[in-house]
Amino acid sequence: MRRTLILASLTTLVMNLASLGTGTTPLRPDDSRAALISLGQEYGDLRLWAEAMAEATDTLDSSDGERARTLARQLVRVIGPLEHDFEKTTASLSTSQLEQVLPLWERMVFAHAGLLLLQEEAATLGSDQALDPSELRDVVSQLSAVLDFASEIQRRILDELTAPVSTPIRLL
Repeated sequence: MRRTLILASLTTLVMNLASLGTGTTPLRPDDSRAALISLGQEYGDLRLWAEAMAEATDTLDSSDGERARTLARQLVRVIGPLEHDFEKTTASLSTSQLEQVLPLWERMVFAHAGLLLLQEEAATLGSDQALDPSELRDVVSQLSAVLDFASEIQRRILDELTAPVSTPIRLL
């Protein structure tokens, strides 16, 4: 048992020393583009939900409180996956990429904070026995505005990160 542990430790030490000699460290794959595209698709899907809910709430009157509560609870479930997708996208960006798009990323964080606040508001409305459908209509309207903002920032970040870097060419 002891020999096995010593052999494993020695092997690990040799491998670490050998990797130091090469001067290269294996890099993680850059999946930031795919994560940003996925986040943009989530925004698009949620926008479709928001449009459908806007149409549904337009037909509700003040006596349709239970239907409005059901729609509010559904809205909470639909917004939920965005938090995970945003975290995944953030984790996929390297430090240099985040530094490159920092002002835009700060706006993206602001948009996601707005989405989370709207999710909380929808959850509150989903349990409000005195809910007037116009309150849900207001939340859906705000959600559409936040999604438009987040989508625009997402596109700008994607453009910024995928734009070719111009390098001056010197003629000798």
